[in-house]
Amino acid sequence: MPTIVLVHGAFHGGWCWEPLLPELADRGIDAVTVDLPLTTLNDDAAAIVAVLDAADGPVTLLGHSYGGAPITVAGNHPAVERLVYLTAMAPDDGQNATGTDVQIGDDFMSAFRLADNGLPEVDPARAPEIFYPDVDSATAAALAAKLRPGNTGGADLVERAAWHDRPTHYVVCNDDPILLAESQRAIAERIGATVHQLPGDHSPFVARPAALADILAPIVAG
Repeated sequence: MPTIVLVHGAFHGGWCWEPLLPELADRGIDAVTVDLPLTTLNDDAAAIVAVLDAADGPVTLLGHSYGGAPITVAGNHPAVERLVYLTAMAPDDGQNATGTDVQIGDDFMSAFRLADNGLPEVDPARAPEIFYPDVDSATAAALAAKLRPGNTGGADLVERAAWHDRPTHYVVCNDDPILLAESQRAIAERIGATVHQLPGDHSPFVARPAALADILAPIVAG
């Protein structure tokens, strides 16, 4: 069975993929999730490598948002057959996790702050509308309650960007209020990715899991 390894973005955890998993299973795809420590880029990449070491056969490696940075590092693992960036960052050799071409929406930036423990977070009162604007308010609030503070790469730099050496796809979310669509398209062009498009917000695995699975299934099948 084809396998995809799913890597979440900043402030999230492997729980965020739960709506997508049954959709992938229905399409004959085995999905494995990763929980990033959100400490440094290299630590996050190491968490992915540990999952890849246990993988049975070649995998497709997907990173969402900040998760695109650690898959750029971990994607050099020999088990990785191809990469998928889902409205994600894709730094180049010698760059930090953010890389270039990144335009972040004003609402997200104005809600960005330091938590009591000194780690970055998004204001919990505003997180539901920022991360999950396309679902009902109760669902958005329940998801936002699971978010956690965490770093997004720190000072670590990419040694070798895996997208130079792996077939790469980029899923653009056209109405994303966080990583703006124009920026997503610029990143996709820079890394030479095959582009796929979805309507809607930054979190299609929540709001449009079936549509996202329809895009991913033929990619994973190769």
